[in-house]
This record gives sequence, C-alpha cells and structure tokens, in this order.
Amino acid sequence: MMHFIKTYSWLLVPIFLLVSSNNVKVFDKTNQYAISINHPAEKTPVNVLIYQVLDKNGLPIEYYMDVPSVICLEKVCKVIPVRIFWNNLGEYQKYKLEKGATLEKYKADLFETQDYIKLQNILSDTNSPFKEVYYDEVLTVPKLEEDVDAVSGATALELDEEDTVPGAALGCYTLWHWANGEIVQKIKNLTGKVLSENQLAKALIDKNRGYYFIGINELENRKDFRSQFVNIIIGEVVKEELLLKSTFNYLEKLPIEVYFKATKKIFIKGEKAQKLAVIRSLQYSKYKPQKSYLDELSNQMSSLKSFQEVSIFLDLMQSKNQNSKIVIKNSMPLLDADFIISRRVYWFLKGQEISNPQKEKLQQFYQKYKNSL
Repeated sequence: MMHFIKTYSWLLVPIFLLVSSNNVKVFDKTNQYAISINHPAEKTPVNVLIYQVLDKNGLPIEYYMDVPSVICLEKVCKVIPVRIFWNNLGEYQKYKLEKGATLEKYKADLFETQDYIKLQNILSDTNSPFKEVYYDEVLTVPKLEEDVDAVSGATALELDEEDTVPGAALGCYTLWHWANGEIVQKIKNLTGKVLSENQLAKALIDKNRGYYFIGINELENRKDFRSQFVNIIIGEVVKEELLLKSTFNYLEKLPIEVYFKATKKIFIKGEKAQKLAVIRSLQYSKYKPQKSYLDELSNQMSSLKSFQEVSIFLDLMQSKNQNSKIVIKNSMPLLDADFIISRRVYWFLKGQEISNPQKEKLQQFYQKYKNSL
C-alpha cells in the first residue's frame, strides 16, 4: 500500500447512517469539482459536484458526492439525498443519509435495519446484476388495480433475494450506478492529477496495482515520457502481465527512439506474454523499425519457447525484415526444436534467400519430415 494514499472501508448499520450530512471529518482541505456523469436512468448527462478530501500532505484520501436516492421518471417515488463515499481508487466505501431521513420502499414502506445493511452489500458488489440491467427493466408502472410493486421491477425483472431490497429495486439500481458507474474513472483521474512526480513514481511500484493504472494514465495525460518513469514502468511490466495493456497504451506514445529502446528491453527481459505484446506492438506500430533493430531482436529467438511466440515473431520478420541474413541464421537452430515449431521455421525459411549450406540443411529437414509437412 502506498504510504501516502490510504483506503478505508466501513460496515454500516442504520444508526450510523442516520447522521447529519454536515458531519464530515475535518481535513486540511477539500476540493470541489463540477463534473458531468452519464447515468443509465437519465436521458442526458447530469452535472454534479464531487468533493475531494485531502490529507495534510495535500493528497486525496476520500471522495464524496450527494445524489438522489432514486431516479424515477414516473414521479411516483420519494426522493431524498444520499451521500456516497469512495476511496482514492474510485472504490465505493459507504453511504450516509441526512439526520432523520429514511429510505422508502413501495407504498411508503420504510427501510428496516436489514435493508440498510443489504443496500450496503449491494452497492459494494461491483458485479451486481444491476450492472447489465436497463432502466426500463427495473421500472414497471402497473395498472392501478394491480397489487404489485410499481417501482421495484417485480413484474419486469427477476433478481435473487440477496441482489436487491424487495420493493426498492429502482432505488438500488439508481444508487448502484451512482456508486459504480462513470464516477469511478472520474475519481481515478482526479487522484492522478494531484500527484507530484515523486508520488507518481511511488504509485507505479505500489503493491496495489490500482495505483499503477492511475499513475501511468496520468503520465500519459501529462505526456511525460522521461526515462525516470519509463525505466520504472519497464521494470514493473516485465514482472506482471496484468499491466501490459495500459503499459503499451503509454509506450506506443513515446518518442520513436525511446519506444524502440523500451520495447527491446521488455522483449529481452520479459516472459511469453511480454514478448508477444512487444511483437504485436511492433507489427502495428506507427514507427517503422530499422532492420538492425529487428536483427538484434532475432538474437533472442532461442528464448522463444512456444509455437505462438515463434510464429508471430516470424510473421513480423516476414513483413518488416525479409531476407535478413541474421534472422535466417538465428532461425536455423530452431529446425531442431519441437516439430510444430520447426515446421513453422521450415516454411519461413522456404520463403527466404538462403545460402547453399542452409538449403542443404533445409532439404535434410524436408526428407525427414516430408510426410508431415
């Protein structure tokens, strides 16, 4: 965990929820940001205010925002303000109500203690069924004579008991999307913006990889491609393939010389996933690699252990470094590798301009495996 960024979590029960909305911990500073959020229950983006709570070092430790308890276009719902809290990674933490306020279910039925606890569990579940549900599936307005829940979605949506508060599905849906929707990335962006260079460097090596993604995204936003950061990034990505996608989004925006230097290091130091990522990046890069650079990469062919690695590496050589004597030389030993790999190398070499001794070795391979080629 980064020393300068802490995360918090609470297990809430109603007695703790029913507190004044002004009862907020006092920190050195709180920043206010006006942002626009798309909520699936709204037809247009909603302008909201989010508050960033800073510690004594000026670093974000908490965010909160006041939202309506339910978005009900049919005007049949009681709406009260709910304050939602997140940590600096955009992870939902808790909610609070104003003093004396209560949440309601269908037909003015009040939330009970277990309902508040269940709502906390629902909002904490990033994989809640509400994630894939459309607003129209939740909101159902039956005929007046029907004795069913007009806003719980009982007639339009089937949910397991633990996934919703019976009689309050629309409220659960509304609050879940406030807590886990677009706001998550907005918070990550706000956290990244306030980090100093030293703090960004710490974020990149933090054990909680959520900070790595914040750090590298912020470096990309700042267009900061200095070696002090690139070297840290290389060191981290060769250890963990989970970081590959965001890392290459960043690396592919580097200046040309820095890009090729970085990809070469990752290719040499990395395992299968890292090598594949480098090859794919080079294949589709906006930069044209020099043949000497590709020749140097081919010196690492003996470290390619799988058919997939060898095959797409040879695809790269075929498209960007055809008839390279060095690549051909480095490919020849792989004729003695596993047959699946050696057969791929054979067909690659068949399309290259090779020497007579190399042709002889290729012919020997053909005679040995001609019935399997």
